[in-house]
Amino acid sequence: MLAGSGIKPLAQGTEYREWRLAVIDILAEEGYWDHVSKEGSLKSSDTTINEKAAKARGLLGRLMDSNHGELYATERDPHMVWRKLESRYSGKD
Repeated sequence: MLAGSGIKPLAQGTEYREWRLAVIDILAEEGYWDHVSKEGSLKSSDTTINEKAAKARGLLGRLMDSNHGELYATERDPHMVWRKLESRYSGKD
């Protein structure tokens, strides 16, 4: 379980839908959900936006187990990581 978040990292046996809703709440509370839900935040020339996108990506990485972390390690855009997770798990619970 991630300290302070109350949720377990995404793992093979995790119910994706439940994990997804908890992660959306955490990202929204931290002010990062816009950087995950909208495409192009890493393409911005605004340094603050880029920093928030990088923090959103880091938080997403911490909310996945090591196997998932390795699958998405090369993808730095939080929106693309989210889309790949949605594509992989949406409708499977």
